[in-house]
Amino acid sequence: MSQKLQYQDIVQKLGLRAPWRLLDFAVKSDDTHWTGFKNFTVNEEFFAGHFPVHPIVPGVLQMEAVRQLCLCFLPGNAADYRVVKMEKVKFRRQVLPGDRMRVDAELISSDNGEFAFKAVCSTASGSCSEGLMVFGAADELTGLQEIPALDGEFPRSAEIAMDTDRVMKLMPHRYPFLQIDYVAKVEGTKIVAVKNVSANEHYIEAGLGFVPETLLCEVAAQSGCASVLSRPENAGKLGFFMAIEKGIFHRRVVPGEQMYIEIELPPSKSRFGKGSGVIRVGSEVVAEIALMFALVDAE
Repeated sequence: MSQKLQYQDIVQKLGLRAPWRLLDFAVKSDDTHWTGFKNFTVNEEFFAGHFPVHPIVPGVLQMEAVRQLCLCFLPGNAADYRVVKMEKVKFRRQVLPGDRMRVDAELISSDNGEFAFKAVCSTASGSCSEGLMVFGAADELTGLQEIPALDGEFPRSAEIAMDTDRVMKLMPHRYPFLQIDYVAKVEGTKIVAVKNVSANEHYIEAGLGFVPETLLCEVAAQSGCASVLSRPENAGKLGFFMAIEKGIFHRRVVPGEQMYIEIELPPSKSRFGKGSGVIRVGSEVVAEIALMFALVDAE
């Protein structure tokens, strides 16, 4: 039986407020085929921080639209689920202000409490992204259990590899889409970046009590991008996120926690590069991510 959700229904289902609403309309055609729709306007808040002189819809927000679409029609409450895996995600074409995006998700398996979807996002110009997303049971959001130590494993000090100013000189990302606070160290092809999660994050203020798994991929990508662009041979270039080969998410990250992003980025002789690594909270690995990027000359 088909089902249609207007934006008010989606808001009620997901409990999300602006600026984290990535669907304007959604339709369940049958039990395995679901479609969403999103109008992008230049007034979207994230455009101010994602390539501001040439605004682009972040690829991870296209995947966030997929996440929200799937949560609209999964059985039970949306809060009962979280993304446990993403793979074979490819960003094929830029989505710009004024574009209208369609999201098609197909349920391809539902075993042992996990639901796997194949999804494609499209504009009038054609497919802009695609990938697989798997949902499982959500972990309980208990929040912090005690006051964290102020001097963590990689404290902010004069000895860090890149402070916030240096990161912003290398990348065009700004509020609200700059997703790392500083780079603690660079050792050969390995980087360790740090990101504090605050209750003032725009996605927390919009109704999420955790860092969405889609955005953890952006955290990893920006960490890798800062490292690659700091190499002398890449001076004056820009990095574009091309693919998420695999993302495995072990638990959700909540306000008050500090993430350590450890990414290995082997040298590449082409304009394409790959990186892989983990995101930790303390000694606990919360995500494992493998990604691909492209370097282009800045205009």
